[in-house]
Amino acid sequence: MTDPTTLEQLHNFVDDLGNTLDTVFPGDIRCGNIILCGMGGSAITADVVADCCSPSSVKPITVVKSPVLPSWVGGETLAIVSSYSGNTAETIEMYRCACDAGCTVVAITSGGVLGQLAESDGRPIMVLPKGLHPRHSIGYMIGYTLAVMRAAGCPDVSDEVRRVLPELRAYRDSLEGEGSMAVELASLYMGHVPVVCSDSGLKSVVLRWKTQFNENSKYVAFCSPIPEFNHCGLGSWLDDHRDNYALTVLVTGVDRASGPVADAMSRLDSAGVPYRRIDMDGSSPMADMLMAVMLGDYTSVRMAEMRGIDPAEVKPVMLMKERLSRRHPVG
Repeated sequence: MTDPTTLEQLHNFVDDLGNTLDTVFPGDIRCGNIILCGMGGSAITADVVADCCSPSSVKPITVVKSPVLPSWVGGETLAIVSSYSGNTAETIEMYRCACDAGCTVVAITSGGVLGQLAESDGRPIMVLPKGLHPRHSIGYMIGYTLAVMRAAGCPDVSDEVRRVLPELRAYRDSLEGEGSMAVELASLYMGHVPVVCSDSGLKSVVLRWKTQFNENSKYVAFCSPIPEFNHCGLGSWLDDHRDNYALTVLVTGVDRASGPVADAMSRLDSAGVPYRRIDMDGSSPMADMLMAVMLGDYTSVRMAEMRGIDPAEVKPVMLMKERLSRRHPVG
C-alpha cells in the first residue's frame, strides 16, 4: 500500500507550484548565460524549466548533470545549483566548480552540505521545506528556479503558469479517481516495458515519466523525443512490433495535424504497429506540459500500488549516494 505521505505530496504538486509563483528573488542578477545544475529529480526540474523558458529566452540556458562543468562557464554565468537533500556528491562538486570558475551561484536546497557551503560562502539560498520525497519537491523547485531566472532577466512565465492552475487542479481530481487514465495506463504497462515519446517541446516530460517509472514503480522504462525517435528508433519499430514493449506517444495541440509527431504516428499506423496515443487537451502548451508531468507521476505510483511495492523506497539509490559521498568526501 502506498504511504499516505507519498499520496499527499503527489496531490500537493499543484499547490506547491502555485505557492511559489510569487517568490521574489532579492535583487537583480547580471549574467550572459545560465546553467542549471543538478542530478536526478533536481536535474529533471531543470529540464522542465529550460523547456518552459528557452524558446523565448535571449540568454542561453544549459542543463548540467555532471560534476564537470562546460569550459565556457565563468564570470558571465549564473549557476543555479539544486539538490533537495543538499548531500548529492556530484551536485556539491558542481557548486564548488561553479564558485571556482567565478560564476554567480544560487543554491536551491533544504539544507545538507550544499546549504552549509552556500551559507558559509555568502551565496544566496532558496530554502526548500524539509520532509518531502526529493522527487516530489518538483513544485517548489520549479517555482523557485523560475524566481531566480526572472531576476536574471529570463522570460517571466509565472502569469502563464498561474492562469492554468485551476485547470491543473481539475485534472488532478480526475487522476485521483479509481477509473482514471493513470489507472488505465498503469494496467497497460504492467508486464510490458514502457517506451514514451513526444515532440521535443515535451522532452523533459517524457524523461520525467521514465525516471518516475524507474524510482516509483521500480520498472525499466525508456523515453525519446519524437524527432530523434524518427531518425534512430522508428525503423526498428516498423520492422518488429516488440510485443513485450508498450509504446506511448504524448500528443499536444500543435502536434495533431502535422509535424514530426503526426508523421511518426502515420508511419506506425501504416505498419500496423500498436501504440497508445495520449492527447493532452490543455488550454495552452504550458497546461499540456504540466498536466503531462502529473499524468506520469500518478501513473507511476499506481503501478507501484499494483505491484505491491512502496514507491518511496529507493534503497539502491541511497546506497549509491553513500558510496559516492565516501569517494568524494566533503572536507
